This record gives sequence, C-alpha cells and structure tokens, in this order.
Amino acid sequence: MIKINLVPSEILAKAQQRQQNIQAAAVAVFLAAVVILLSLGRWATLKNLESTLGENHARLKKLEIVVAKVEELERTAAAVRARLNVMNDLLKSRPVYPYFMSDFVRSVPLGVRITNLNTAGGGSTAGPLKLNMTAESRSNEDIASWVKNMEQSGKFSLIELGAVTTAEGAERSYSFTLTTVYTPTL
Repeated sequence: MIKINLVPSEILAKAQQRQQNIQAAAVAVFLAAVVILLSLGRWATLKNLESTLGENHARLKKLEIVVAKVEELERTAAAVRARLNVMNDLLKSRPVYPYFMSDFVRSVPLGVRITNLNTAGGGSTAGPLKLNMTAESRSNEDIASWVKNMEQSGKFSLIELGAVTTAEGAERSYSFTLTTVYTPTL
C-alpha cells in the first residue's frame, strides 16, 4: 500500500516550524525554571549563612567578654603568684645572714681583726654571698690559720688572699684583703 500525502508541503513546513518553536519555548522555560530554582537555592543558602554569621558574631562578642575576664583573672593570678614567690624567697633567705655571721665568726682566729666587710649577692634567692673584706692580723700564721679554717668549713670557696702589707709600730701588724664566696646551707 502506498501512502500519498495530500497536505501541501507549506502547511507541513509551517506546522513543523510551529512545533519546533513550541519545543524551543519549552526548553527555554525549562532552563529558565532551572536557573530560577538554582538562584532561589543560592539566595536561600546566602540568607541562611548571613543568619548564621550574625548568630556567630553575637556569640563571639559574648565570648570576647568572657575571654577578657579570664585574661584579667590570669593577670591577677600571675601578680599574686609573683608576690607569693617573693614572700617565699624572702622566707627562705631570711636565715642566710645569721647563718653566715655564725659561720664567719667561727672561722676568724683570735689574732685577726676585720676592718671592713662588704657582701654582694644572696638576696631573696638564698644564693651565695660574695665577700670582700680588709683585715689586720698580728702574724702571718693568723692569716694562714684563717684561710685554712675557711677552706675546712666547706662553706667558703674561691678564697683569694690579696697583698699583705706589714706595718711597723709598737707592735708589728699585717694588713690584707680577702675575697671569698660563702654558700649557705639552709
């Protein structure tokens, strides 16, 4: 069987053109709907993120206030700790000079007279005391005895005897300088 189309080709071309226009419009409407939906999704996401950002900023301001209070408390605690450490150091070093004087007097022989004594160090850390002194003695043996006593005590170190000068008078006397380091045992 043979089919013969009796409709003129112009009408068929117009109908086909109309159908293509309708398909193109449908595709354009579909694409526009997709673009609009994507835009609405992005807009909703943006609004949601802006809302979250606002909430986070509000929470951040609250936390900044808390952090400022914590930092202030830490500074106060550090100041209190520093004062406490100073008091503890002072309590620790309080007996240094009494012990030093007791040990020092025990080491000085009868023939030696101290004319000047300077101390440096020690302080609040109960550390070693550096001693610089000038003294006079009746004999060289008294000087040697003093240095020996200091060495044997174990509390004096780095003992350095300076120049010994002899002074003639009614009695012979020896002037000298001595430096040493006293290490307290508390």
